[in-house]
This record gives sequence, C-alpha cells and structure tokens, in this order.
Amino acid sequence: MKTVLIVDDNIKNLDLFKDFVESWGYETVTAQQGKDAISLAERYLPDIILLDVMLPGMSGYEVCRELKENTKTQHIPVVMITVLNDIADRIHGYKIGADQFLVKPVDYNELHAILDSLFGKKSMFDEMESRGTVIESLNVLLKQCLSSEAVVVADRKFHYCRKLCDYLNLSKNETEQGLLLVRIQDIIATLCKQKETVPEDEMTFLEPLKMDKWVKPLLLYIRGYLNGVDETLQRKINEYHLEKLAGISFVLDRYGSILVSENGDDNKALLKLRQECSQYAYPDDVVRLLEQIVNDELFMKSLKINNRYEAIGLKY
Repeated sequence: MKTVLIVDDNIKNLDLFKDFVESWGYETVTAQQGKDAISLAERYLPDIILLDVMLPGMSGYEVCRELKENTKTQHIPVVMITVLNDIADRIHGYKIGADQFLVKPVDYNELHAILDSLFGKKSMFDEMESRGTVIESLNVLLKQCLSSEAVVVADRKFHYCRKLCDYLNLSKNETEQGLLLVRIQDIIATLCKQKETVPEDEMTFLEPLKMDKWVKPLLLYIRGYLNGVDETLQRKINEYHLEKLAGISFVLDRYGSILVSENGDDNKALLKLRQECSQYAYPDDVVRLLEQIVNDELFMKSLKINNRYEAIGLKY
C-alpha cells in the first residue's frame, strides 16, 4: 500500500490530515519535528511527504533541502503546506526541490487531487527505473540463451529500435518501452523454440515485471497485426498511445527473422522486407525509415573499410 509521511507540529492538523489521507486508502506515518521527519523518511521511504513549512527548530524548507540532498530520499515528492501565499516563498520552495504547494486552510479536494497526480507520476518514475534494470537483465539472459549469431541479430534489432525511436522523435519513456519490448519478443521466441510452446503460455514471465498493462496488449496487438485485432485490444493500444511502438516492434520482429534466414545479410533482408511490405499491410513509414538507417550505416561502414585500405595503399 502507498504511504504518505505527514509532518505538522500542530496535533489537531496532523490528526485531520491523517484521517483524510487514510480515508483515501493510503497508509500514513506522522512526525511533529523536522529531524524526526528526516529520520522517518529514511526509514520508511514513503511515496509522498506532506510537509508543513512552519516547524519548531528546523523549518520545513530546511527539511525539504536535506531530503532532496539525500540520495535515499531525493526522489520522494514533497508537498509543502503553508499559511503564506507569497510567490517569493513558493519560488524558494521550488528551488530547493518542493514539488507542490498547498495554502492553509487546506482544501482537501485539492489535496486529494494532488496526491493522485503525484502518485501517478511516481509510479511512472518507478516503472522507468525498473524498466532500465529489466532491460539490463534481459540483455544478460539473451546472451546466455542464444547462439553468438543470434545475439548479433538481437543486438542489431535493439540498436535499430533505438535509432527508429530517435528518428520518430519518441520520448525517453516511449524509447525505453520499445527497447524493452524488443528484448521481451526475443525472450519469448527463445522460450517457445526451446519448450515448443505457444507464445501465450510464455507471457506468464511478464507478471513479476508489473508492466502487464501495456506489454501484454502490445504483444498481442503485434501478433495480430496482419489479421486484425478486436476492438477491446485496439482501445487499449489507443489508450496508452502505443500505435507507433506497435509498428516499430512489428517491423523489427519481421526484419530480425528475415535477417536470420539470410545469414545476417542486411541487403538481402531489406529487399525481402520491402517485398513483404508491398504484399501485406506493413507500416510503410517505419519500413522506409529502417531502410534509410540500415543503408546509411552500411555506407558509413564501407567508407571506413575503404579508408583503411587506402591508408595501407590498397584498393577496396
């Protein structure tokens, strides 16, 4: 359950905040002094901190500064609560790391909305951090499971995915989703090949990642790309704005398969992909962009080889 640390020296205010926050389904930890707040933040690592500015001894601003300078607690959103509605005080708070301000007397509907918003942002931040760790783990796992030739193809798909996301101006969040998806597709393909099972059976390994809400729909969408998908799945794809990632992942999955069948020959793989694209409803813009990226890299590679030969007086 999500936890909120509430810091206020006034016991009546503290109890009131506590009652409201707990009625919204969150756990609470409370403190009446700044030093206690810092200690509890380090101990419990709450999801959000509600911090009164006017505290005895150590002010809320000083507490906020220490929390944001501490690597253990700097990621925790801080909502500062004040009786002052002065713009200079707010600017000072934002400069030391405060995420939001609430003015007393507090509107509890506003507080509820702020908490919901911050919890949503923090969940995304936590998922992005987790996603980076998962990608690294999958990189290691793939190299243990695949042959050296298959690893080369998987790494090229991963590289091209990053390039495509960059060319299409996708956000960092979308790019990381794409990279994770490319790795997950390779893992599923490997598991299916080893165990001779259908892909749906192997999706269970996604559950510990806690990314099911977008990974599973996207994998199912990609699988049904050519045959059409049902309306419920389409709505999920639209809800999470995953259309571009679906196109990128589908094209890279096909390109990787063709690349293996063509023994790693990019030119042959591109030609076959283009032929398939003309026959089926592939996302043509992604295919054309992939062609450009691969051809540019092949050209640069040939230039480097040519320069090396010229350096030793030979013709390439």
